[in-house]
Amino acid sequence: MPQNPGIDRRAIDKFVKDIAKEFERASRKHPIRMPVSAEASMQGGGWNSGATIESSPYLALLLMWLDAHAQQHPAAYVDVTQFLEEQGLPAEDASVLAFQLEQRGLVTIARILAGTPDVHLTDDGRVAVHHLKELQQDHAARHRYAAEAFLRWLYTAAHDQKPVSPVGFFAVPAAYYAGDGITGEELHQAVARLNHAGLVVGINTDPPTVAITPDGIECVLSGGTVSDYLNRPRVGDSYTINNSQGFVAGRENRVVQSNTFGLDTTALRDFASMVQQFAPTLNMEPDRQAELIHDAESLGEETAAENPELSRIRAAYHRVLSGLSAITTASAGLSAVIQKGQDAYRTVFGG
Repeated sequence: MPQNPGIDRRAIDKFVKDIAKEFERASRKHPIRMPVSAEASMQGGGWNSGATIESSPYLALLLMWLDAHAQQHPAAYVDVTQFLEEQGLPAEDASVLAFQLEQRGLVTIARILAGTPDVHLTDDGRVAVHHLKELQQDHAARHRYAAEAFLRWLYTAAHDQKPVSPVGFFAVPAAYYAGDGITGEELHQAVARLNHAGLVVGINTDPPTVAITPDGIECVLSGGTVSDYLNRPRVGDSYTINNSQGFVAGRENRVVQSNTFGLDTTALRDFASMVQQFAPTLNMEPDRQAELIHDAESLGEETAAENPELSRIRAAYHRVLSGLSAITTASAGLSAVIQKGQDAYRTVFGG
């Protein structure tokens, strides 16, 4: 599919590369130091035996740690509190982790008088470690996880849509997958995907910040994956398909479909024109002003397309709104433009 010239891919790429640098610096400064009891709330899930090991950072890390110990002492039991000390976590969490692994059949626990949870890997535990090592090399799985985890972290950190520094992600357990840390480059790719899909929006501050969008909030609240949300059936979409057979409409991505959405984008097109008109009066630096005008032009092009794509319209709108929100000098004119944009968005998409 040809790339739409209305999307400023260069600007998006520059933004995510900037935050990739921040990610790399932060990943070296912010090892996870959160009580085990808080892990579930930061991940958006609970402690339950049905959770996968790879998406449960502490359990995966502990399994890898136990495997390393077993390489040196194959028959020995090891005190889990040593792992907690290395991670800087409360010693009382050791029993919780040990019981979680025991419930899954991955370790056996030696109940001793001292009360410390000494454990030993079972055969199933060794198989689980092998599986984790395979997943660590699965780039697609890591990418999917990074996008999911970052979006859920962003919702937890700022569901009010306030911009936050993305490097805070590295301070939570969710920054680990299958016992291995997510890299800055992987977050670079994940944020680029979320940005392009309109689920997050990058704010060109120094250092860069990120805000979750209304679509991003809806994605998290849906309880599904990012892919599930982006590929969900949309009520009101109709497809005019000529000479195509043997596929299900809405699921086939190798055919050309002419989509009629019945969507009136006039309000957002008027908003884009308003931004272009008033940008010179909003007390912006010249380069930021030029960028805002360019983003408004892109929004105008997306809304004027013969077959408008909703995700691209949303993404273009959020770039314009983030540019307006980044203006630090408050004025009645700025407030009016932002209000116009919010009203236009509701008119077109509802809510």
